[in-house]
Amino acid sequence: MRSAEMHKTIAHGCSFTAYKWPCWPKFVPWFNGGITMQNKGRSASGNETISRAVINSVMKYKQIDHVYIMWSASDRYEVITLDEGVDHLDGRITYRVWDEDFKWSTWFGGHRLEDKHQYYRRHFWNEEHQYYRTLEHIHRTQMFLDKKQIPYTMMVYNKYVLRDTHHSESERALYNMIDWTKFIFYKDKQGLWEFGEDHYKEYYVPGNDHPPPIAHYHWVKDIMFKSYVKCPDDEYQKLKDYWKGHDGRSRV
Repeated sequence: MRSAEMHKTIAHGCSFTAYKWPCWPKFVPWFNGGITMQNKGRSASGNETISRAVINSVMKYKQIDHVYIMWSASDRYEVITLDEGVDHLDGRITYRVWDEDFKWSTWFGGHRLEDKHQYYRRHFWNEEHQYYRTLEHIHRTQMFLDKKQIPYTMMVYNKYVLRDTHHSESERALYNMIDWTKFIFYKDKQGLWEFGEDHYKEYYVPGNDHPPPIAHYHWVKDIMFKSYVKCPDDEYQKLKDYWKGHDGRSRV
C-alpha cells in the first residue's frame, strides 16, 4: 500500500484555486478517496507564475500522484525583485511574497506602483503576446509533466483564458501542439467562473466575483468527476449557508 506521506496530489492556480473560503482542491479528496491534497494556489497568479510553480512542486516533492492546474487570466504579469519580506498593500493592485525556494520576491499582479503599472500596460503589454505566452506556458508544463510521467488535469478559470481565433500561423501551430484531452471544460472551453455564474449565483457574496464554496463543490462533483455521490446533508447545508451566521460565515 502506498504511503500517504510519500505520495501527494497537488493543485495550482490563482484565487479561483486558493481563496479565503474553501475552493475546489478541498473537495477533490471527497471524490478521490485516500489522496493527500496540497493546495499550492496563490491569489493573482498569472500563467507564468503557475507554470513555474508546478515545475517547482514536482522537483521539490518528488512523489506526486497527480497534478491539477487551473489556468488564470492571460493578461496577468509578475514582477520579480530580491527584496525579502511580505508586503500586502491595501487598495493596491498587487502584493509581494518572498519565495524561499527561488530566493526572490514575486509581486503578484504587476508592479506595486500604480503609475508604473499603467506605464507598462500602455507601452509594453500586448494582448496577442500575452495570449501566445499562455499557450507557451501550457505547452511547456505539459511537456515537463509528460516527461516526468506524472498524470495531470488542466482547467481554466474562465472562458477568456483560451480562444478559437489565432493571431498568426505560429500561434495556431502552438495551439495544436497542446494536448486538449488533458483539459476539463464547462461547456465550450469555459471554466469555473461561468459554471458558478450559471448555477450558483444566488450564493455569491455581494460585490465579489469569486465563486462560493457550493460552486466549488459542484465543480468537482459535476464537472471534474461527474459523480452521483452526494456529501452528507449536514455538510451540504454548511456549503449552502457558508455566508450565514453572526460573523458572516459558517465554517466548512
